[in-house]
Amino acid sequence: MKEINYTDIQGGRLIDIRSQYAFQAGHAKGSLNLNPSNFKKYLQDFLTSDQSIIIIAGQDNLTDIDALSEYLQEIGYVHIKGYLLAENIPAEKLEILETIPANDFLNLSDNYILLDVRQPAEITRPAPKQNLMNIPFEELPHSLASLDNHIDIYTLCGSGNRSTAAASYLLSKGFQTKVIEGGMKAIQEAQV
Repeated sequence: MKEINYTDIQGGRLIDIRSQYAFQAGHAKGSLNLNPSNFKKYLQDFLTSDQSIIIIAGQDNLTDIDALSEYLQEIGYVHIKGYLLAENIPAEKLEILETIPANDFLNLSDNYILLDVRQPAEITRPAPKQNLMNIPFEELPHSLASLDNHIDIYTLCGSGNRSTAAASYLLSKGFQTKVIEGGMKAIQEAQV
């Protein structure tokens, strides 16, 4: 896969394969965070095979690019423009994905949506019930109409990986999102 410049990303769907923490610290506007561990599982829920794709990677996951490119071609995604090193995105073009510590979230009193993106069958630690909606991550593209884009959406999963991916998707659709740091594990620890 060829390396491209930041100036060449127009017209492509940006898929950032870096870790949730690297993505949260700074990402290209409109990019979807699908790290290598969830790339194959969720890609087809968020992209159609006719879309042009640009992969954003960090130096630490350059070795994943070729395998992901092969996978994309195997499943019919042939419009791969190339990859962009995250380090080559101009600092003024980076967006920060807001996060909130679990304790701070539990003390909120304003209007918000708590979006739990876990599958119902995997919920062994229930999320706080106030303003709670459960939409599994892979169902988000078909459930946007059920969300209010005028209030903050706090995303939650088990550890923060899918909630970061969900927040990246919602942000690209114009929603105001924040990720609850540490996911449900941190919420549970903060409630003790």
